[in-house]
Amino acid sequence: MSVHKRGNNGTYYVSYRDEKGAQHTKTFGKGREGKRDALKFDEEIKARKLVEAPVPRFALGEKVYLDQLAQIYIDAKKSEGNSVRCLKEIAALLKEHFLPVFAQRPVDEIRFEEIVEIIGKVYADRSQTTRSRYLSYLKMVFQYGVDYELTTRNPLKRWKKPKERPRDTKLTYPDLMKIQGAASPHLAWAIEVAWNLGVRTGESELLALTWNDIDWEDSSIKVYATKTKTTRIIPIAPNFLERLKAMREKARTGYIIEYQGRPMRKFRRSLKSAVERAGISYPVVMYDIRHLFATVLLREGGDVAAVSKLMGHSTVKMTVDQYYHLLGDEKRRTIAKLPSLATPTEASKPMDASTNQPKLAQG
Repeated sequence: MSVHKRGNNGTYYVSYRDEKGAQHTKTFGKGREGKRDALKFDEEIKARKLVEAPVPRFALGEKVYLDQLAQIYIDAKKSEGNSVRCLKEIAALLKEHFLPVFAQRPVDEIRFEEIVEIIGKVYADRSQTTRSRYLSYLKMVFQYGVDYELTTRNPLKRWKKPKERPRDTKLTYPDLMKIQGAASPHLAWAIEVAWNLGVRTGESELLALTWNDIDWEDSSIKVYATKTKTTRIIPIAPNFLERLKAMREKARTGYIIEYQGRPMRKFRRSLKSAVERAGISYPVVMYDIRHLFATVLLREGGDVAAVSKLMGHSTVKMTVDQYYHLLGDEKRRTIAKLPSLATPTEASKPMDASTNQPKLAQG
């Protein structure tokens, strides 16, 4: 059961099995809309699938090894529709670094210290975020074994993912204008679109936007978030709507962001060159534009709930947790609005440092 695209006519279709095991195929349209409808149907089919994949049973006292547990876990998660990319990453992690070490030992004999030591050595040059992600993967595999009574203990049970420090985004609006001015035309246009819409700046949103997603009468654009499987409507400012109309006349593909008649996939190299030409000394990634979008709106007094909806966050709390720390002066400006209990006469009197009260007049 998955989404496919036909090579002969470009239509999308979903192949799936019903509750009796019979194979079916449902066809959808072409382009962005067709793919979106197919993905939505695929999610609905998965949601209706109530029967879990059977978990293999082992004889009482039979030892389970890591390769067995890993295969059972991956097969089960595939049947549940989990991300294939994530499962491939887990499989590669285990195959390359853990199965060679623990091949001859049952899962119940693997110790926490051994796992952490391997991660520390193999990924010493990676960030803490990467190492934590891999440990999270392993913890899920081990916990699956415990939950289904294949094993008796999870060696990573007590490990908790450390709280990560938010990325220090230094990008400012003036610097973004400098970078756009130094960028090649296709990158400059991508920066303009990202800035006006605040979308995620990769293939999931920015690079997936098509001209058909725009409602020209309503001055809005429909954005499908593959990360959250949700759709949101973003209003388009009048001046940017005119820019979109002008760019559509020049477009050679159905995608809003294109390069030499082909959809774009990434900007890493061209962005790095533009940053250097603009004389920006700190590192900048495309995603910083999304952060700046939210920060500027909040600093300018934008409603937090509205900003959260524009960003496509699942909750307002997520927006506050991610961006409010950037607003250093907000608490000071807020506390300044608190009325004073002192009368105008008392407020103008000099204060006595010993009593923290207005000084009394000397007779």
